[in-house]
Amino acid sequence: MLTFLGSLGAILIFSLILFIAYLPHRPAPVDAQVVATRQAKADEARAAGIQKLTSFEVLNAEAGIARIPIEDAMLLTVASYQSEPTVEELAEISESVLPAEASASIVAPASIDVLVAEEAPTSIRKAAEVSAHDAE
Repeated sequence: MLTFLGSLGAILIFSLILFIAYLPHRPAPVDAQVVATRQAKADEARAAGIQKLTSFEVLNAEAGIARIPIEDAMLLTVASYQSEPTVEELAEISESVLPAEASASIVAPASIDVLVAEEAPTSIRKAAEVSAHDAE
């Protein structure tokens, strides 16, 4: 029993010496400035991505191309799959989705091309072509 308690005591004393000597006195990482710079750049990139995903922007006023938030794009896509919209419905959707300054700067509001990610779904493009044809 004494041998077991002596061994346990020796291990505890060794652990205490390690804790006192090494753990509180750890030097700062050598590349702390590089890590901080990378973190700041990553935060800026994330903020720019979130801004693009959640804001309105007119990309090409002559062609009627605008960037809209993802939630609004999902609603438009679901609405286009549920029924073929008329010109009046497309105009109503564009007024509710696009801000007033963006919809005023678009030359042809009847031909709405929505840019979602890289390319708009075919149903939205088809609905925009049908509405443009009906408007003519």
